[in-house]
Amino acid sequence: EEFYRILDGDYQFLLKSPYPLCREFYVECVSNLMRPRTIVDYDRVPWIMDEGTVRITFDSDVRAAVGSYDIFDPSLPTLPVLEPGKLVMEVKFTEMLPQIVRDLLPPNAQEFTAVSKYVLCYEKSQYLHGFEYWNETQERKLL
Repeated sequence: EEFYRILDGDYQFLLKSPYPLCREFYVECVSNLMRPRTIVDYDRVPWIMDEGTVRITFDSDVRAAVGSYDIFDPSLPTLPVLEPGKLVMEVKFTEMLPQIVRDLLPPNAQEFTAVSKYVLCYEKSQYLHGFEYWNETQERKLL
């Protein structure tokens, strides 16, 4: 129910939440005019190491949903955003990056590349909304 209220632009209930994150989300939505823009879907394989508090994830089949913002719709069509056979490897650590993980990286890799699955999906589906998307969503809110 709360998801659909947020999707409809009804954020007021978030102010009464016992969770600070919900109240912060309300402020972000209202002050920065945050609105749903895309759904990011992917298949994830996680690996966790206690040494160095390391989490490595492999995200494949990254896709942008189209036609709706209903994250609970299992029939929502999607568009692939990565080339076939490509995946996103994400490495997060808090203390140190263990040597075994460093050894997994290509030997001549001298820089790390940042990639945003959200940006990839947004850009892939942006053409569906056209240039008048913002105006259209605001008109719906006013009606």
